Amino acid sequence: MRSSVFRCTALELLTLDAPAPSTVATAGPKLIGCGVPTSPKRAVCEGCARPPVVCVCAHVKPMKTRTRVLILQHPRERHVPINTARLARLSLPDAILRRAVDFETDEVVTDALTGRDGGPPPYLLFPGPNAIDLAQERPPGPITLVVLDGTWWQAGKLLRRNPRLRALPQLRLAPVTPSRYRIRREPHLHCVATIEAIALALRALEGDGGEEEEARYAALLAPFDAMVEHQLSFSTGVRDARHLRAAIARGPRAERRVHVPGLEALRAAGDRLVVVHGEANAWPVRVPGHPVPEIVHWLAWRPSTGQTFEAVVKPRAALAPSAPVQLRMGAATLAAGEAWGDFRARWEAFCGEDDVLCAWGHFPTGTLEREEIRVPRARLDARIAANALLGARIGSAEECAQRLEAAGRLEPAADAMAVAPGRGGARLEALRRIVTALLRAPDAPARVARRAAPAQPGGVSP
Repeated sequence: MRSSVFRCTALELLTLDAPAPSTVATAGPKLIGCGVPTSPKRAVCEGCARPPVVCVCAHVKPMKTRTRVLILQHPRERHVPINTARLARLSLPDAILRRAVDFETDEVVTDALTGRDGGPPPYLLFPGPNAIDLAQERPPGPITLVVLDGTWWQAGKLLRRNPRLRALPQLRLAPVTPSRYRIRREPHLHCVATIEAIALALRALEGDGGEEEEARYAALLAPFDAMVEHQLSFSTGVRDARHLRAAIARGPRAERRVHVPGLEALRAAGDRLVVVHGEANAWPVRVPGHPVPEIVHWLAWRPSTGQTFEAVVKPRAALAPSAPVQLRMGAATLAAGEAWGDFRARWEAFCGEDDVLCAWGHFPTGTLEREEIRVPRARLDARIAANALLGARIGSAEECAQRLEAAGRLEPAADAMAVAPGRGGARLEALRRIVTALLRAPDAPARVARRAAPAQPGGVSP
């Protein structure tokens, strides 16, 4: 790589093994068009392609994965300064990045998608209607994770132009927090940057939930977070003089409001809102031939009336060895639970088809939906609104309730609501407190107002 401008063809593999990441290259002037010289391009790091003052290579920690990552980039993303696919390629040295619109003639991509190269089976990371939710299930064994890099319009074009991509089984993510890509707003709540999608997918495919694993995948996002912080600091701290004078002329800006996603829908549900939580008899995914997770403890609370629902359901499959410990409910209690048909009849009498279910994540409602039982289509994920209200990603409902209490948004916890014992009862109580806090929260919590411009220019030359 001789300069900061990639001079590869549309199908050439990006190689990052020539100069060290700290090497800086400068593209000199050249003649274009009718011989008009261009101004010299600024120096950039050959590792991350960022200017030296905002180089993020120091944050890169190469990471080995069982999953093979194949990034297919739309050509227009090549010159986007804040594109994150290159950062992912730096952190994943075994990843492959190919650039084109039509990959049908790309032998590397074709071999990977058809299995001719002997690699693991390919799966496309795309939220199609039949995609596998990685929060509930993951493919057996190592896979080739195919990631599309581009805008939603560009990703759709790549799918339309490449039949082999359309034929792949698909995987989807359900991010519990908004994207950390604060440089620009994503079009939908589930949209994240390419490197975020890769990190979330790898954690779902390979992670075991341990602290070391969490730190490992967090390190993958370190250069991305550094890039975002650099961009934000330059946008707020490095101002052109004319922009500063314009800000002085305008005067202080009004307070900006934080948008809490899902808050309006939560309040609009009114009497139809039902807060639910479910505990499942779930075997570890690594156990060969493990049964599909099944609900064995289902709880609900209707905020408008205070009505509650609770059912301990007798397992229909073999009880997972760790289930009594995790659910904090004895095996005898579970074995003495009511029959599935009785539970279904009681639940359908409690819950109407036009009700709106609110849960912590998608696992409880998704697990119940697989059964022949009424599960309203209208659903809300309390995690997204609660995390946006706190401005942080919180893992469990219990931890979120504690954080809300520490922030003064919840009254100190009283005695637990006597709905049910075990972990399910504790989690429904936490979820009840969270939803109560959201329903009582101000319509739009105010951010700290931007600092007003100084009364005098303060040495800025006219």
